[in-house]
Amino acid sequence: MWVRGLVAHASTCQLEVLSSQSFPVVYSHNPKSCTNGDFSARVTVGPNSSTVARTVALALIARNAVSAYLGRFYVRLGPEAATAVLSARATPGAIPSAGATVTVSGRLVNATSCQLELLSRQSFPVVFSHDLRSCQGGTFLAHIVVGPNPTALPRTLAFELVARNPASWYAGRFYVRMAAAGQNAPRPAAKPGAPPVPQASIVPSSSLAVPVNAQVSSNWSGWAASGGPFTVAKGTFTAPATVAGAPGTSQVSEWVGLDGLSIDGSNFLIQAGVDAVPDPANPQGFDLQPWWEILPAQETNIDSVNVNPGDTVTVTLWRVSSTSWEINLTDDSNGQSFTSPPQSYAGPATSVDWVVEATTQCEASCNTAQLASFSPPIDFTGLGMTGAPPNSLYEIKMVQSGQEVSTPSDLARGSFSVTYTGPPH
Repeated sequence: MWVRGLVAHASTCQLEVLSSQSFPVVYSHNPKSCTNGDFSARVTVGPNSSTVARTVALALIARNAVSAYLGRFYVRLGPEAATAVLSARATPGAIPSAGATVTVSGRLVNATSCQLELLSRQSFPVVFSHDLRSCQGGTFLAHIVVGPNPTALPRTLAFELVARNPASWYAGRFYVRMAAAGQNAPRPAAKPGAPPVPQASIVPSSSLAVPVNAQVSSNWSGWAASGGPFTVAKGTFTAPATVAGAPGTSQVSEWVGLDGLSIDGSNFLIQAGVDAVPDPANPQGFDLQPWWEILPAQETNIDSVNVNPGDTVTVTLWRVSSTSWEINLTDDSNGQSFTSPPQSYAGPATSVDWVVEATTQCEASCNTAQLASFSPPIDFTGLGMTGAPPNSLYEIKMVQSGQEVSTPSDLARGSFSVTYTGPPH
């Protein structure tokens, strides 16, 4: 860049950098004549390899025989964009006990290099390249050779696709299920009705004789009911037909959960839903990924269920013991279903949440994503819970940058809709 200045009654001028930074700032430190009142010099600023914006402070010092004067000016460098793994999956996701070769595919943004890592331990060989590879084009493709499983138990292999750039890294997990010895195919992760998914006994509605509280959130919109404790939480929602926004920074997620309201400030949450992420390779497209999550662990992708735009998805969470819960996610449009094994969860189960969310993304630090625009409105139906009746309802509107971007309708007979009301993308 060029620095230019106007001076008066000066014989020499000189540049100085006042701030300290980790990247190079190259310029001439030598005084130069500026008796004609003009000064110009070239300054080269190196890249900011940080997710935080930086400001470089400089000074132009003008001198003559009796005095000196310092004029400050500033150069702001934007942050390095954070990398993200939009999707990571293995095909096939379930293999026989004899082993197989699976193909790993991933979509990423703002990544310069990618690497596969094996998280689980097993007695049989799992062969893949551990080398860092360039993935600046936004896609990743690799092959994994899995040896035979000699044990009488089915196995689940856990992997991470790790994306990096100079400022950040992001890990996207995926899994390969493997049959026990002697089986040609692994046992299905879930089948509708096996194990049975319980029904809810209480239908929430704003007509109930309980207080309705209005809340504003930077990342949530929808409804929540507090009270309980609850033993079942249930809800059905529609996946959006269109989603738009900036890949890597925009996202929308629909989910059903327990304890997200956190009235007591606790950090408990069990939930399942569907993420919708704009596709960097196709401005008109977007990816849909079903998942489940129990804080503080990261969400786990559900690769056995394929959700398409406009599909209807039902989520049910239910307690099977004092310290364990099961999670079912079913695509009602195509019949595919997933039920988790019993999961350890010690939350109080004192709120049920039906939410459209702009997710929180955490790498070096945590930031709320910009809500991606979606259409048509997302319908929540068949809402319910089992347990003590709710004592309060909460209507939650999402506000980002001072503008209401996602608004729920009234809650009536266990249903409502959420409409995108933000700026167009």
